[in-house]
Amino acid sequence: MSLADGSTTTVSGMTLVDTPATGVVDASPLITSAEYESVSITVESIPVEARGFLIAAAILSSLLVIGICAVVAWLCVRVFVGRPFVRSATWGIGVASILVILAGLGTPFLTGLAHAEIVESLNLEEAGLPLFMVDIDMAPLGWGLALAVVAGAFEIGQRMQRDTEGLI
Repeated sequence: MSLADGSTTTVSGMTLVDTPATGVVDASPLITSAEYESVSITVESIPVEARGFLIAAAILSSLLVIGICAVVAWLCVRVFVGRPFVRSATWGIGVASILVILAGLGTPFLTGLAHAEIVESLNLEEAGLPLFMVDIDMAPLGWGLALAVVAGAFEIGQRMQRDTEGLI
C-alpha cells in the first residue's frame, strides 16, 4: 500500500453489509445462504484524510511492535547484568502497557475513519458499504492492564532489591 504519495492504493477489509454470494449458494443444495463480509478496493488518488488515517494506524501499529521489542531487550540486558528491578524497567513496562491499549483500540478506530472517508468520498453506501463501522477487540485492553500489573510487580521488586542491598 503506497500511502505516502497520491498514487493508486489498495484498501483491504472494508466491511460489506448484506451482500449475497449467489454463486456459492448455487454450488450446493446444502448451502442455504452465503454473504460477503468484506471487500478490497483499489482507489486512484485516495482522499487525503483517508490517507492520513491509514498512515496514523500504520504508525501506531509499528510503535507498538518497536516499543515491546525495546522493553523486552532492555529487560534482557537488566537480567543479564543481574539487576532486573530498576526504575527504567518499571517505566518501560508501563509505557508498553499504554502502547498496547492505544494501538489495540486506536488502530481499528483510525482504519474505520479511513474507510468512512473513502466510502463517503466515493459514494459507496449504495453499493453496500456502511458509512462508519469499527470492529474493536477488547483483548488489548486486558493485555495492557495485565502489563500494568507486571509493572506494579516490578515496582515492588525494585523496593525489595533496594532493601536487600541495604542489608548487605
